Amino acid sequence: MVFKTEKIADYELGLLYRDRAFQKVLAPGVYRFLPGRAEIEVVKLDLRALPVRDAALAALYLTHPRVVEEHFLVADMGDGDLGIVYADGKLAGLVAPRSVAFYAKALRQVKLEVVDAAAAFELPERLVGPLARLGAKDLVAVVEVVSDHVGLLYLDGVLQKQLKPGRYAFVKALHRIDVASFDLRLQTLEVTGQELLTKDRVGLRANLTAVFRIVDPLKAVALTSDLKDFLYKELQFALRQVIGTRTLEQVLGDKLGINQAIEALVLPKLGDAGLAVPSVGVKDIILPGDVRELMNRVIEAEKTAQANVIKRREETAATRSLLNTAKLMEDNPILLRLKELEALEKVSEKFGNVVVTNGIDGVLEDLVRIRPKRA
Repeated sequence: MVFKTEKIADYELGLLYRDRAFQKVLAPGVYRFLPGRAEIEVVKLDLRALPVRDAALAALYLTHPRVVEEHFLVADMGDGDLGIVYADGKLAGLVAPRSVAFYAKALRQVKLEVVDAAAAFELPERLVGPLARLGAKDLVAVVEVVSDHVGLLYLDGVLQKQLKPGRYAFVKALHRIDVASFDLRLQTLEVTGQELLTKDRVGLRANLTAVFRIVDPLKAVALTSDLKDFLYKELQFALRQVIGTRTLEQVLGDKLGINQAIEALVLPKLGDAGLAVPSVGVKDIILPGDVRELMNRVIEAEKTAQANVIKRREETAATRSLLNTAKLMEDNPILLRLKELEALEKVSEKFGNVVVTNGIDGVLEDLVRIRPKRA
């Protein structure tokens, strides 16, 4: 007679069925069954798996729940429950709402923690790291807010609270979790290539630079969905308004006043949007080619006129100085004689030979004479 032999390993558990009806649980060992009319079937369960997944085990829980609970930790979750399973003190897995999972008691010390997912959507900080490594993204959302940022937590589209820098874990099995992150550091926005028209109908192009930072994220999200686009538009409108009320001469000559006027227009609106703008100003003003050429000619004419005025002023001063010198020489014969000798010295330097017909007196008196001889 040939026996039917079944071997159950140390890490297995057997389920004995006779004519498809459950009989008992088989512990690890070797079993022999006599052949007969009855149909014998042994289902082997691998207890090493976390959790143990087998259709026969799930069916047995429906018909013999006490037998299953004797050998397994049964995580039977309700509609609003999330199961957190620990094996030997370590996070082993999550059990979704409205689902059942089985964890063998024979090989490990298992423990179940049930969380009311409908009410407590944020999980303890001690679970953030293990949940991030577990990777159950369909049940739990692990969010990180980096340094110098702030996060806004939305639960099913409703704003809940602000999140400081750090890592957080939220139950998303029953909720939609969204976190919007905002950078609190200084940022730069360039408004470039703006085609503008001055008050005197002169076209020009201007570039604007603004340095801003977010100081109140709640105000920012309440006012606009796109913060940078809002800031860009406000700066653009303010630049057009300020340039449009000034002539070209005023635009080119008072850039500081333009910057201050732009700040006066945009700062109240940006403050209502939760923004602080430490500095804003026009970086470049670019004129069309014909206007630039005309301005160059005007500047050249102005500089030429200024040079002529300076030249005439110097000529007048020199003439006045000569007149004063002449008056001094008229009243002082010695000074006049010194001037004559000084002129004689200069003449002697420029000529190699000088012919004098009247001796030394001719050299001293006739060669250089400022005042005519008296009759």
